[in-house]
This record gives sequence, structure tokens and C-alpha cells, in this order.
Amino acid sequence: MNGKPAKSPAVEAIERIKAAEEKARETIREARDSISVQILREASEEIKKIKEEALARAKAEAEIQKKAILEKAAREAEEISAAAEAEATELRRRAAASMSGAVKKATQKIKKLLDEGAV
Repeated sequence: MNGKPAKSPAVEAIERIKAAEEKARETIREARDSISVQILREASEEIKKIKEEALARAKAEAEIQKKAILEKAAREAEEISAAAEAEATELRRRAAASMSGAVKKATQKIKKLLDEGAV
């Protein structure tokens, strides 16, 4: 023959088993690598989705807070305006009362001066 001793069927079977085992290990490694990449991709997509949802919730909450702050500021501005108007009304009332008294007093002084002939 070709100078090599013929392998027994048992040796050939063992070699085929070893080759099949190596092929199976390689397939398992490839599957693990493929699954790992897929798991990482899915995890990355899930993280992105969670971040987007969290950002949307944060924006919505910020909008609610902004609206509440603006409404509170508007109410406070109305209260301040009403208080300022009430104070201005009170000041006008006092001024009117004081003016009436001041006019009477000035009129009396002028009349007295005229009566005394000082002018």
C-alpha cells in the first residue's frame, strides 16, 4: 500500500469523535460569541429605551412644576397688585381728608390775614 499502516476502525472512530467534539466546541464558542453580542445589543437597546423614558418623565415632571410655579407667581402677583391698589386707595382717602383740613386751615389763615389788614 502507501507505506502507512492501516488504522483500525476503532482508531478511526475515535478520531472522528475527536473531530466532531472539536467542531462542536467551535460551534459552541461561535454561538456564545454570537449570543454575547446579541445580549449586549439588546441590553444597549433596553438601556437607551429606559433613558428615553426617564428623560420623558423628567421633562413631563419639570413641565408640571414649571406650570405650578407660574400659577403660584401669577396668584402672588395678583395678591400684591390688590394689596398695592388697596394701599393706594387708602392713601388717596387720607390725602383727601388731609387736603380738606389743610384747605380749611389755609382759608382761615388767609381770612385772618385779610381781616387784620396785613396784606
